[in-house]
Amino acid sequence: MTTVIMDGRALRAHLTPELRRHAAELAEQYRVVPKLVTILVGNDPASHQYVRNKIKMAAELGFGAEILRIAGAEATTDGLLEVIDRINRDPATTGVLLQLPVPERVDRFRLFDAIAPLKDLDGVGAASVSGFYRGQWGTFVPCTPRGILTFLDYYKVPVDGARATVIGRSDIAGKPAALILGGRLRNATVTWCHRHTKNLEAICREADILVSCVGAEVGRGYLITADMVKPGACVIDVGFRRVAPGKFAGDVDFEAVRKVAGWITLNPGGTGPMTVVALMQNLIDAARYQLGLARAAYSV
Repeated sequence: MTTVIMDGRALRAHLTPELRRHAAELAEQYRVVPKLVTILVGNDPASHQYVRNKIKMAAELGFGAEILRIAGAEATTDGLLEVIDRINRDPATTGVLLQLPVPERVDRFRLFDAIAPLKDLDGVGAASVSGFYRGQWGTFVPCTPRGILTFLDYYKVPVDGARATVIGRSDIAGKPAALILGGRLRNATVTWCHRHTKNLEAICREADILVSCVGAEVGRGYLITADMVKPGACVIDVGFRRVAPGKFAGDVDFEAVRKVAGWITLNPGGTGPMTVVALMQNLIDAARYQLGLARAAYSV
């Protein structure tokens, strides 16, 4: 069996010309240049790496991009609500991204719902969630799940009726991924796991599609090892954690698991680049929605 390596950088290169065409249409026909504002709270290393990648691609596409940095010790729910309100009312800002995590004392759900629905690029507000909860695209699909869907479509992974296991329940990755894969958009049969799940190894071994979104230390080198993977399964590694200064790793033991899996994402170089691509797609869609247009179409 030859394992298919799901390469996010290659897929990004495939989609970038399409992103540029949509950007050119907005600029030439409507005189609109999308602008992203990211709210970055605290000093989480993975968050800073993600934001750097997002700002870099926005610049490559000619989009505006701004980072609002807020010290973790100074962050409050009310203060962040004021920041979001200012961004919502700024007509030059097309989309808002609240980079997670935020401090535990901050009510992230109040912040999510305060983001203007047509600027909610990560699909975290109630207006966005209702779409994919009901099995529809809605306004925005969160960036990481949108990137996962693009991977599955591009690499022609059978999803309809497949058994999928999703590990993790963050509001921007595991939780929406489980809902979307199990909903009418993809029709998989989903087992949704988290830190309280018992017999995780056995559950993973039953999965045709295994999506791990943990990104934290688990007491061993990797959460997902080769003995946990069904032969021929599709393994998507969303986890991202710093293991040394300037060095990051995922949840999956790539070198061992690639000998068992039918498909496997790189990490780094897999879901990270595709999350950024999805953010740019959502940013373009936000601009289109604010002009009264439908979301943009892509080849995959």
